[in-house]
Amino acid sequence: MIELYQLEQLAAFARCGTLSRAAEELHMSQPTLTRSMQKLEIEFGVSLFRRTKNRLEFNENGELAADCAQRVLDQTETMLERVRALDRARRTIGIGACAPMPMMTAVQNAARQYPDMTISSECRDCEPLIEGLRTDLYQIIILPYETDEPGLYCQKTGTETLYFALPCGHRFADRSGGLYMEEMDGENMLLYSDIGFWHSLPRQKMPHSRFLVQTDRFDFDELMSSSILPCFVSDVTIQSDGQPENRVVIPILDPEASVSYYTVCKKSALAKLKKLFH
Repeated sequence: MIELYQLEQLAAFARCGTLSRAAEELHMSQPTLTRSMQKLEIEFGVSLFRRTKNRLEFNENGELAADCAQRVLDQTETMLERVRALDRARRTIGIGACAPMPMMTAVQNAARQYPDMTISSECRDCEPLIEGLRTDLYQIIILPYETDEPGLYCQKTGTETLYFALPCGHRFADRSGGLYMEEMDGENMLLYSDIGFWHSLPRQKMPHSRFLVQTDRFDFDELMSSSILPCFVSDVTIQSDGQPENRVVIPILDPEASVSYYTVCKKSALAKLKKLFH
């Protein structure tokens, strides 16, 4: 019977072109690989190679065998990935979200509703989230728009609105009625890196501004409390953490600054995950 490792060796020889290179890639000696190729010919019952004094190369049989071997290896890898994904899905609720705040809310809700399950989460762009849902990398995803893709269940589950958080002495600190982002274009801004899909909005609306991006939340909070740079907060962060000290919160009037979030799962998984949509 042909073993999987023999197919891996056959595929390696096809990729590398020589026994020495294939042996190096496989971390084995060339004589050992040579003997393995000889055994493989015995298993097939036909010649797979043309042999010359200083070279070994595939004949037509060998080329076909190597092509089939690679297909078997690819199918084996797909099989392993699918079985592992199913096992993860049975024991894990994977949550993918377009922004950190709805992700935190979803994780807290999932941990409360499914205490015996492992909860994993990450922020990503929308297209990878949808693809991850299709391939069972995630069991639920959170998008900033509604989707009507066949086979998916979609429900509105929250909103978020951005605000400017301005120093008390800022020239727009008295604009309680709100500001458009273009009015702030050109000002230096403090920006936290882990804000998901929100990250592109300031750069689109304020192309002449420079952003001091912070990757550490503690550093960002320290700078927000001590610097004179404007920054962004949202109604959700204010509700969670309170209004930042020594800052005036001004509504952003651009319609893109307010979004509705939609939680999405496969319709086939809705019965299992219905508690997350309450």
